[in-house]
Amino acid sequence: MRRTARCFFALVFMACACGTTANAQSACTRDGLKGIIGQYFSALEAHDPSSLPLASKVKFTENGVEMPVGQGFWKTAGKVLLKRDLLDTQKCGTHSNVVIEEKYAAPRIKAPESKSPFAGLSAKPPADGTIRPILYGVRLKVENRQITEIETFVARETEFAFNAATVLETRDQDWESIIPEEQRSSRLAMIAAADDYFDMFAEKPKVRTPFAGVCDRWENGFQTTKGGGKMGGVVMTAHDCSPKGLVITNHGPRRFLVDPEAGTVVAYVHFTG
Repeated sequence: MRRTARCFFALVFMACACGTTANAQSACTRDGLKGIIGQYFSALEAHDPSSLPLASKVKFTENGVEMPVGQGFWKTAGKVLLKRDLLDTQKCGTHSNVVIEEKYAAPRIKAPESKSPFAGLSAKPPADGTIRPILYGVRLKVENRQITEIETFVARETEFAFNAATVLETRDQDWESIIPEEQRSSRLAMIAAADDYFDMFAEKPKVRTPFAGVCDRWENGFQTTKGGGKMGGVVMTAHDCSPKGLVITNHGPRRFLVDPEAGTVVAYVHFTG
């Protein structure tokens, strides 16, 4: 397995605090969080959340819409094909980036044509009834070993730069193994780097993210650091994660989950509105 430098973000999310007692904090371990993630995806594939340790007032959202646990994608989720987890033991929260199967159902009403400059990067829909991979993200908040929040994101063919099939081609990339302690960045440094990343999407950035000499970025499956390609009219340079003058506004508010042991930070933002 090889580690890669990475710029990793999801669209929208929530910074969370763990339980208020010292006992609750100490009970929030990597193994415990991993176990809850495993339970969650087993329940999702079974289309049945009844086995999960849910708090009595658990909050569940799908693409920003609040609904009862078990509704929405819970009814159509298929087999997990690829999953990468972030474990934040300080905030007692997790984030999972996932490629998962779902049967395609053609919409009954044609969606309005997108006016986004990136609309051409969306994928064409498959034939009705086709089982195909889609992109899925989930944030879990845990308190006293119970799930209190489930925030999910389901991205299908109409979404920005959708290309779930190519995400599967990154299987050999190691995003989860533990980094030696002497090589880790601090939690605050990782949050600052992620925060600065979004502030760099300006004509004249006032900050600079500490990118590695060789840094690669994937956006919903597309590697946008191959060099020579354009995004928003700006030419991208090979293995350079800098936005290089690409101007995108309306990023706030930003929320973060951090896994210093694995060297991963997730920023939840409104990206391009």
